[in-house]
Amino acid sequence: MIWDVAPNLMFGTRYIGGTGSLTPCQLLVTLMLAVGLPGGHAAAPDTDRPKADHWAFKQSVRPPIPKVKNAGWARNPIDAFVLARLEAERLAPSPEADRITLIRRLSFDLTGLPPTPEEARQFASDTSPDAYEKLVDRLLGSPRYGERWARHWLDTVHYGETHGYDKDKPRSNAWPYRDFVIRAFNEDEPYSLFVQQQLAGDVLFPDSAEGVVATGFLAAGPWDYVGHVELPETKTDGLIARYNDRDDMIMNAMSTFLSLTVHCARCHDHKFDPISQEEYYGLQAVFAGVDRADRPFDTDLKTAARRRQLTAERAKCLARQKAIDEMAAKVTSPEIAHIDSRLSELKQLKAESATLEQERQQRVEEQLDAATKSERAQIRRQLYVVDKEIDALPKPRMVYAAANDFAPSGSFVPPRVPRPVHLLKRGDGHLEIADANDEGSRRAALALWMTDRRNMPARRSIVNRVWQYHFGRGIVETPNDFGHMGAAPTHPELLDWLAYWFLDNGESLKQLHKLIVTSATYRQTSRNDPARARLDGDNRFLWRMNRQRLDAEAFRDTLLCLGGKLDLTMGGPSVRQFFFKDDHSPGYDYAQFDVNGPGSSRRSIYRFIVRSVPDPFMEALDCPDANLLTPKRNVTLTALQALSTLNDAFVLRQYENFAARLQRERADLPKQIERACQLALSRTPRPDEAGLLLVYANKHGLTNACRVLLNGSEFVFVD
Repeated sequence: MIWDVAPNLMFGTRYIGGTGSLTPCQLLVTLMLAVGLPGGHAAAPDTDRPKADHWAFKQSVRPPIPKVKNAGWARNPIDAFVLARLEAERLAPSPEADRITLIRRLSFDLTGLPPTPEEARQFASDTSPDAYEKLVDRLLGSPRYGERWARHWLDTVHYGETHGYDKDKPRSNAWPYRDFVIRAFNEDEPYSLFVQQQLAGDVLFPDSAEGVVATGFLAAGPWDYVGHVELPETKTDGLIARYNDRDDMIMNAMSTFLSLTVHCARCHDHKFDPISQEEYYGLQAVFAGVDRADRPFDTDLKTAARRRQLTAERAKCLARQKAIDEMAAKVTSPEIAHIDSRLSELKQLKAESATLEQERQQRVEEQLDAATKSERAQIRRQLYVVDKEIDALPKPRMVYAAANDFAPSGSFVPPRVPRPVHLLKRGDGHLEIADANDEGSRRAALALWMTDRRNMPARRSIVNRVWQYHFGRGIVETPNDFGHMGAAPTHPELLDWLAYWFLDNGESLKQLHKLIVTSATYRQTSRNDPARARLDGDNRFLWRMNRQRLDAEAFRDTLLCLGGKLDLTMGGPSVRQFFFKDDHSPGYDYAQFDVNGPGSSRRSIYRFIVRSVPDPFMEALDCPDANLLTPKRNVTLTALQALSTLNDAFVLRQYENFAARLQRERADLPKQIERACQLALSRTPRPDEAGLLLVYANKHGLTNACRVLLNGSEFVFVD
């Protein structure tokens, strides 16, 4: 397996008959071996297991920038790697796209919204050598950037705002995690910090509200309400629900941050990748103490610090009180023994027993000295003062996130210590939890290992994801699976070079975006060339740019933008664009939602995401199933999409809004047609196009002309 460790070392767990539990440092060493990092203790090879000779499991090496024949074409090192492969395949790159195509491509890629006609005109006429770079910097600095790229991340981690399964109850406090992701991208948090916060922010960053909110990552996926709330853990279905929950956390963490699939090893050793069943259950032990619940947090740092201080003081008072109670319980006398005997005889008489218990307590306290009584009174006074100050603090907010040792809301009660982890249902086998109170340190160790500077596979994973969203296909086409069943990289040296470059540049995602979009590779035209297509019909070697369809969110947001109705309010509770029926099995009815109602014009990322009943319009446009990890969306062309974009109540209202805007801004129909093309396509229409649209508008009205224009391929696709 890729964790080639001695059999008594695994993820802070203890093997029966082994040498004991791991310290966090030992755990880091063990985890480093997972991807071939140096510093671990290797065991004898197991010839029955899949070999770790696959490219993704080998130690990465920083590759040199290749020499190319057409060196003048390259704008940065990315181009050298791409061009070297093109030359090896006897292909040539395509010319650079025109300015209007480039600004539209950049604007949708980085912000998910179109450029204004004024922005397009200014960029097209700007002849300064740094015009393109200034445009990139402006778009990366826009708050719209974080909203756009947060949506990609939420796809990857299967974020939803209902539990899923048959009782798909809402999670009204899931949204702070979404806002955290938007904020992290806009503020360009170093990627390592971003990862650490999501896996163990509450442990590694206890002084930060973000540390709690970010653990919404662990609670992002579906959760079986029946199995956790209505069934006890002692029942088989309840136990299965909890194992499924930990499996979801493992799958999410390993697929998202390492692009590895490990859940096959839940039932048996992985058939293709070197991951054993024992090692899988070692990973389960990392999350054994984690559940999900609404968790309080303070947005003000001073309030948070004071609440922590008061909570610690309260805990000390309760501990002292408990010690006194235990001491009192040990005090005996003939009278007390006599009362104990009577209590034993009469314990079935509830009321009388209660009276006798009070009598016993009174006699015990009379045996205590004055100092003890004084201490009791002092503790009561301290608790009163502490509780009063806690009550006076501003009420904390709530986030649906990873839960362990705090007071939850509602009827759900998370465990205070990790549960035992068993291999299937046959008992301990070789594995049990080492330190039942050390759940946080295990997650922290995992987070620190994930972000260790020597862990290059984690950097490969994220740079591949960013590349995919810019080009429509990753260097590795299976972004969640770099294993044997995944695709091989088309440019393996480029993938490694980008991973090292990313690490060297502070793990800045904005700088990575800038490097990619300023490359000559990205700036190519998307026009097809039959001769090149015969050699590389799928454009795997990037001899041109890939044309991409607007995704569901970009299409919806752009319609709102063109109609002048887009509400750019950021953050806060998600907008429920459906009629909600609160029941044991809730109902979600989109047909009854008023398309002009409050919140209907917010950006799509602020929609309330229902797992069991997704928005029919967004689903038709390939919005993903929030029950599943979606590292890459399916892109389909169906009749249902055309019917939806032509006839859905929401889009019909937006076509009306667009036409009304045109009539406000331009006096006559020809000017309105011209303005429509400038807004929708970032260009002035050709005479033949203007003539056809004018004829159609005269016959069917301006609204229907807008309807035709916004269903054309030039609007729906980005070149």
